[in-house]
Amino acid sequence: MSFKRLEPEDFLISTDAIVAPAFAGGSSTNTCTSAGNSGVSANYFKAYDGTDGRGELAVAFGKKDGPVSGSQAVYKQFANLIQGSAESDLAVGTSFVAIVIDRQRYKQSILPSTFRINAQISDETAAEPTFVATGSTDVVFTDAGRQFKNSGNDLFLYPDIGTALIAGGTTIPGSNLSGGDVTADSEEVITSNYVFIRARNAEFNYSQNPTFIDSTTGGVRYTDFITAPQTFITTVGLYNDNGDLLAVAKLSKPLKKDFTKEALIRIKLDF
Repeated sequence: MSFKRLEPEDFLISTDAIVAPAFAGGSSTNTCTSAGNSGVSANYFKAYDGTDGRGELAVAFGKKDGPVSGSQAVYKQFANLIQGSAESDLAVGTSFVAIVIDRQRYKQSILPSTFRINAQISDETAAEPTFVATGSTDVVFTDAGRQFKNSGNDLFLYPDIGTALIAGGTTIPGSNLSGGDVTADSEEVITSNYVFIRARNAEFNYSQNPTFIDSTTGGVRYTDFITAPQTFITTVGLYNDNGDLLAVAKLSKPLKKDFTKEALIRIKLDF
C-alpha cells in the first residue's frame, strides 16, 4: 500500500439538480377522481386517483376563526409549520384550502415552475388558479423553507414541504375533486465531491506486499520486480491527516501500472 498527499486542486465540488415526475408510474400529473376522509379530521381528506386507487395527495381546509377542534385546528397546524407559531397569521389569509403532496412522492422539493392545479376544490371557485414561479424576487423564506406566490396572490406554494395553500373556500366537498388534477415534478439537488488521484509514471510501481521480500536475505524475491516492476491498482483509500480511513473506492477492474504508464482516477462522492 502506497500513500500520496492530495493537493487542493485535486478536489472539485459540483452541484446538480435532478428533476423527475412527482407521482407514481413516472407521471407528472395526479388526476383526483374521489376523496375520502382521512380519519384524522373532518377537514382533512385523502384524494384518490381512480385509475389505480393511488392516494398521493391530501386536501385540508383551514380557517382562523373556525371551530376550535376543526378548521381552526388545521389553520394553526399549518401556521405552526410555516410560520413557526400556531398563533401566527398566514400570508394566504384567514382561510384556505391546502393541497399536500405525499412526502414519498417527491425527493427534496417540488420544482416550482412545474406546479399546476386544475381542480374545483372549494365551493367558491370552479377552476383554481394556475401557479407559475416568475423569478427569484418572488421567494420568501419561512420556517417551512421557500414560499412562492402567484400573480393573483391567491395561491402560495411551499415546495420544500410539497404544499400549496389556496385562499378562500368554506368547506371541502369531496365530489368537487372529480375530474381535477395536480401536476408537479420533484427536484433533488445533489452535491458531488470529485477527488482526482494522479498516478504519475514514477509512482505506485512497487508493491509493499511482504511476500515479495525474501525472509532469509531481506532482498526482493523476484528480479523482474527490480528491473521491470509492475503493479495492479484495484482500490483507492482516502485518509485524513490522522491516518483514519474515510472512504474507499473500488475500480471496476485492476489497472495495470508500470514506469511507462500514468493513470488518472476520478472518485465521485455524492451527499
